Amino acid sequence: MINNKIIVIFIALLISGCGFKAVNQDDFNQYKIIELNIKGDARLSYLLKNKLKLNNEKSDKSIKLSVIIDKTKNIREKNIKNEITKYQISITVKTDYYLIEENKSGNFLLSVTGDHNVSSRYRETLNNEKKLINSLMADISEQLFRDLLINLNDL
Repeated sequence: MINNKIIVIFIALLISGCGFKAVNQDDFNQYKIIELNIKGDARLSYLLKNKLKLNNEKSDKSIKLSVIIDKTKNIREKNIKNEITKYQISITVKTDYYLIEENKSGNFLLSVTGDHNVSSRYRETLNNEKKLINSLMADISEQLFRDLLINLNDL
């Protein structure tokens, strides 16, 4: 009777080990970006290209990335005088990747949205927009690393 309970508990412990492995952000260092094609808005392309320059020469896995960036700026709010008071900026990034050693490819789509206020001075409005774009691109680059790492580990 006691032996049966011990055997059942032992089997339950063996079966419950699902093999789940937590993804570590440092795992991206094992990949080397050998080709990076970015199309879209020049400023956004420049910001993303600087974030993606993580070439690890010691890595044994090479990937090719093709990124298409689309930025849309819409009016979010107007006041009673029909003056624009707030803009909404949406950035969409379509990423295609190709893992050379395993001859596997895939793609995914990322999107972020943010608002910025219109100031009485045009220069302040431009600064608000620039700060928002930098913040959105930081979010996009983090999401891109995370999703790319998840997709590459799934292959």
